[in-house]
Amino acid sequence: MLKTLPAALLLALSSATQAANVGIGWSWHYDGTLAATLTARGDTVSLYERYDAGALAGLDVFIQDGNARADAAALDAFVFNGGTLIQVPWSFTQTSFTAATSVFGPRRGFQVGESLTAISALDAESWLLRGVQLPEEGAGIVSRERGNAFLDGATPVLAWDDGSALLGYRQYGAGTIVALNVNLLTADSYPLAAAWSNQIVYNAVDAAISAVPEPAPYATLAVGLLALGGVARRRHQALG
Repeated sequence: MLKTLPAALLLALSSATQAANVGIGWSWHYDGTLAATLTARGDTVSLYERYDAGALAGLDVFIQDGNARADAAALDAFVFNGGTLIQVPWSFTQTSFTAATSVFGPRRGFQVGESLTAISALDAESWLLRGVQLPEEGAGIVSRERGNAFLDGATPVLAWDDGSALLGYRQYGAGTIVALNVNLLTADSYPLAAAWSNQIVYNAVDAAISAVPEPAPYATLAVGLLALGGVARRRHQALG
């Protein structure tokens, strides 16, 4: 089948996969493992000690850690205009997100470098869990917030065994906010670099760009499909 496809169509199919532009809030607590992982899979990652609405406008995704500086108004505009915001500890408590961009409430406590507890799937079919194999209890060391509740308007996906919110999201304007209650960025608090948590981030990043096709490859794809149709018609006429 592939041998019969026009070269233009093959080129379009091979070039339609996009890389995301990802920004990460940087602070002196920062650990670069997640950035390196995203870069290795082809995404472009930039670190921001400070940012404004103009800086965020060129990004597909921004990851906000609680120890990094935050501009709630800029993040609100970023999401409303189509961006994806990923919130990780300790931002649920230490960052004053706008009401429209808040997924979890504040913590009642926290844990640093403790054994991973059981996880409950509240929406096992969620798009955020595609390809995710959730870990067994005790399979890893995590740092997280405790006692966070899902806020009104959020879609719950995962919870910790103590009822604390673990993963959820909400839509706002043209964009999405994903909250993941696992430390991924703070170097002094045992950041997790596990396949399951990385895959959740990948799913959020991929969803951010899947609805934004690059014009050139898709125009080429259309030309390729037309060419394929022409080949099929000529073969049909020859056989007829």
